[in-house]
Amino acid sequence: MFAMGLTHTLKTISLAPQPSVQEVDVVWGEDLVVGLNYDPWLVVCGDMLLMVDLVDDLISNGTFQVLHFDSSAEPAKWTKMEKLENWALFVSLDRRSPTFSCMNPERWGGKSNCIYVPSASKDSDEPWIAVELGQAVYSTTRSDSYILGGRSDQLESLWVLPSLVYGVGQ
Repeated sequence: MFAMGLTHTLKTISLAPQPSVQEVDVVWGEDLVVGLNYDPWLVVCGDMLLMVDLVDDLISNGTFQVLHFDSSAEPAKWTKMEKLENWALFVSLDRRSPTFSCMNPERWGGKSNCIYVPSASKDSDEPWIAVELGQAVYSTTRSDSYILGGRSDQLESLWVLPSLVYGVGQ
């Protein structure tokens, strides 16, 4: 198992033969920007471990950055992904909601190369917002497309994993 520390350190967790936690030495690429306002999400995507980070600054205007954990390198490193290919990722600012990935989201009417986030707008008919990787989260064409509202104790929209989407049993 993997876990992310408060300072964006990656840790492995082993439960057998006895519980242990070890920090993984990871090199960060020179072109990587770590978001300052939000904690990154770890997402399992097929056989890859991804880190999704929201870079919210004046230059990026709020864009998602997806990094692939390359454990074959010595030392291991995070590498920036430009495309998700035929994958879609699901994240939420409410950390009680799990993250997950979906291959070929077109099967249910979704879009590949997108990150889905629950909509924070009560005026929107859409339960989520699909942000294409590399595009700004803050849309200039839709005033209701903000996702970065304040955090509260009330549970936000919760992702569920129906077998149709997740592909259980295939």
